[in-house]
Amino acid sequence: MIVINPKFWIPGVGCRTEGRSASGGHSPGMTHTNMIIIDYKKKYHQKIITACVAALKAGKLVAYPTDTSYGLAADAGNFRAIKNLYRLKGRNFDKPIHVVVPSVAYAKKIVQWNSTATKLTKKFWPGPLTLAIGMRVKGSGYKLLTANNWWLGVRMPKNKIALDLAKNLGRPITTTSANISGKKDCYSGKDVVDQFRNKKLKPDIIINAGKLPKRKPSTVVRIDPGKGYFIYRQGPITEKQILKNV
Repeated sequence: MIVINPKFWIPGVGCRTEGRSASGGHSPGMTHTNMIIIDYKKKYHQKIITACVAALKAGKLVAYPTDTSYGLAADAGNFRAIKNLYRLKGRNFDKPIHVVVPSVAYAKKIVQWNSTATKLTKKFWPGPLTLAIGMRVKGSGYKLLTANNWWLGVRMPKNKIALDLAKNLGRPITTTSANISGKKDCYSGKDVVDQFRNKKLKPDIIINAGKLPKRKPSTVVRIDPGKGYFIYRQGPITEKQILKNV
């Protein structure tokens, strides 16, 4: 029998479960049997966001679309949820995970913002640009996301679902790709289901918004206050575009 928390089941919206029973030990709070799949419809947008934010507040993991591939959201302030996210993906703890911020104002609270960040975000946010900047905020969850380093990657994707999850939560969500480490990025809800269907550990909810165009992961620019910037990864935004706008 499948037991679903009614807070995460949305009357009138297409919801279903996918997965199989699994036995054996698992980490506290982690889903290891079934995923709730929500078929996204624009008219139910706020209902879907509200239900998924309730899940994030409860420490659950939500797969969602961005302006590149599907991502995996955990509440960036929830240490246990972030640890579970790493375990779900099979990702080493020495690899950082970036976050979606609710606003530029919020980004300024948690990283050491400067004029270069302002110039780039005015041009490219919302969009496929991640800025890796020295952390200002303290907290075990954020420290884990930086792989115990100083640099926290922040971004605002050009996708209403992704942005509204962070805005309605009132704090950042993680934006690591919704795949198992080493596997291909997922560009549809079905891709996410297929990767995790036979795994013990699964996302709790998948917001299925259909197929996304296949795009590269976001461009990552590291900004070192007082020392300039470094293009760590070139994605949809090119080095030429970055140079033109700093």
